[in-house]
Amino acid sequence: MKTTLTIAVNTFRETIRNKVLYNILLVAAVALLLSLSFGDLSIFSRAQVMADFGLATMSLTGLLLAIFIGVGLLGMELANKTVYGVISRPVSRASFIIGKFSGLCVTLLINFLAIALVFFLSIRFLGVTLQSTVLYAVLLLGIEMALIVAASIFFSTFTSPTLAAIFTVGFYIAGHLNDLLDIGAEQQNSPVWQFLLKTLHYILPNLEHFNIRTRVVYGLAIPDRFVAEATLYGILYTVLLLLLSVLIFSRKDV
Repeated sequence: MKTTLTIAVNTFRETIRNKVLYNILLVAAVALLLSLSFGDLSIFSRAQVMADFGLATMSLTGLLLAIFIGVGLLGMELANKTVYGVISRPVSRASFIIGKFSGLCVTLLINFLAIALVFFLSIRFLGVTLQSTVLYAVLLLGIEMALIVAASIFFSTFTSPTLAAIFTVGFYIAGHLNDLLDIGAEQQNSPVWQFLLKTLHYILPNLEHFNIRTRVVYGLAIPDRFVAEATLYGILYTVLLLLLSVLIFSRKDV
């Protein structure tokens, strides 16, 4: 436990000093502030446009941060063999993966909260009362980004940083199009394609469980226990990816 905590702290210190991280945050903050003027160009109220654009910006920024801190750190360590300095000591590979994930998630959480703060302040600037649905939307986005970090670590354990980044983006896109895989399978005449699409549908996570942007924008009610079930779903899938990462990394010759 102490080893895992030490790795997590060192990972956090290493990532928080990188200037690219702050460039991503700066672009996100500017985009959120510029969205204040978008309401004048829309038939919807400015508050609706701000909520829609703001949550979309947070999701995209979270993806960039997850890829940058996940693939950029662990992937490069594996590619450059700098991981030797850690695992040559009495450190289990499971502790290494869990420590890296914990440190990366803390970094992601702090940056995500900073973006959320700008988003909340922008909403308050419009004179709109903050609804609980907005807080739920931000919470689910945070869970989704933790899952994406776990995915980036998983891909980094068996491929190059470039491919890991591509796979992580593909994982994100496929996760949000998961429902279409099921629909496509039903429309296929070929049993082979039906099997492949059905398999992908069940293997890939349904990231739309974490997307309640439409409900927030249009003021729709959120079903009972939806947030709790989506949170549990995200946690379980994250744990699964971490277990697979540990399994692959334990057998990897580095």
